[in-house]
Amino acid sequence: YRDYQLGDDLRRVDGRLFGRSDRLHVKQFEDEAQLRVFTVLDASASMDFKSRPGAMNKLEFARMALAGVATLAQRQGDAFGFGVAGVELVEFLRARSSSSHWQTFIGRMETFQPQKQTALARALGSLAEIIPPRSLVVIASDFYEDLPALDSALSRLEYDGHDLIGLQVLDPLELDFDQEHTGVWVDAESGERMRLDAPAVRAGYLKRFNHHCAELVELFRQSGGDLIQLRTDQPPTAALAGYLAKREHRL
Repeated sequence: YRDYQLGDDLRRVDGRLFGRSDRLHVKQFEDEAQLRVFTVLDASASMDFKSRPGAMNKLEFARMALAGVATLAQRQGDAFGFGVAGVELVEFLRARSSSSHWQTFIGRMETFQPQKQTALARALGSLAEIIPPRSLVVIASDFYEDLPALDSALSRLEYDGHDLIGLQVLDPLELDFDQEHTGVWVDAESGERMRLDAPAVRAGYLKRFNHHCAELVELFRQSGGDLIQLRTDQPPTAALAGYLAKREHRL
């Protein structure tokens, strides 16, 4: 229900509610008023990374950020769902808004562990096949993905009228690469090992990394979406709140 406004169709005024409250209210259907929010968690092996003992890894941080998004949706009475990106869409929870659904949402999200083989773009394509049009899709990932494949998946979601938000979850080491020693680095997904002199390769790494991030921002922009970069050494609340305030003002 919402308050009656001048120009509303009088046939939609709820007479029984007027009799109880002495105020005019217009009845709305759930599909007209409720937003559907689908959160997507990237469960790739690269998300199981942290550079500092005792800190959260990227997967744990992404879970926390998506739980925050679902909390906001629930407080607004919006429906929220969940998907896990593995090689395919390996887990899916339809969007609901009840308190019991919140418990199911948290329980299902906490059970998944990092997987060696993943394909975020393919999982997003599978998600596009089953979610209702004009939903809000929030993707938490480090986005170490083949960009042409990701571009195709985002374009498909845009075509179906979905609003897109990417949460790029990164460890401080990935952003700054402030290592001062030589060591062996291991690819979490392929197992490849490489000996690197960190100070010698830092400038080249940062150049390529920042170029990749700029291309990601452009991919989301071209699909009508936004990309937000989140650091695991900083609470996600400030970055998300600042973005959502700007988003609300823009809309």
